[in-house]
Amino acid sequence: MSDFIAGLVDWLPDTWVAAIVLDHRWAWPICESLHFCGLVMIFGAVCLVDLRVLGLVRFVSFQSVHRLIVIAVSGIVISAVTGVMFIAGAPDQYFYNTAFHWKLVFFAILLINLSYFYLAEFARQQDLSAGSLAPLSARVSAAVSLVALIGVMSAGRLLTFYRPAFIG
Repeated sequence: MSDFIAGLVDWLPDTWVAAIVLDHRWAWPICESLHFCGLVMIFGAVCLVDLRVLGLVRFVSFQSVHRLIVIAVSGIVISAVTGVMFIAGAPDQYFYNTAFHWKLVFFAILLINLSYFYLAEFARQQDLSAGSLAPLSARVSAAVSLVALIGVMSAGRLLTFYRPAFIG
């Protein structure tokens, strides 16, 4: 696996994506701003849905807050595109960074939990009117979602503080 990663680290800086990020003075700061906006969109929408499932904003129906998921999906697209650009521009700072590994772990937990929620819990939430409480299994899933999302964002923020000392 390390040979594969080393190959990516050698190849990515020569791609057109890396050229965009590295050869244009404002590309990286614009990507940072867009990445942050995407994260805010994801966190805002997912947080409201999770808080509703947890019962903290029961005065709103689940269907009403779930309409915000389109904002979260848009944020995911923005964050994914800009994230790929960051990795292409400085792959060694990501692939060899423990904070990036933790970000991927939290992201995997988030995706697994999301799959569980939509496969096992979503149908039961459709009838969740204002004032009613979601089943315990859905509330646990919402809590896992919030913790994993905060983990993704925290590990992402730590990327700049824990840069690999040895690359290669």
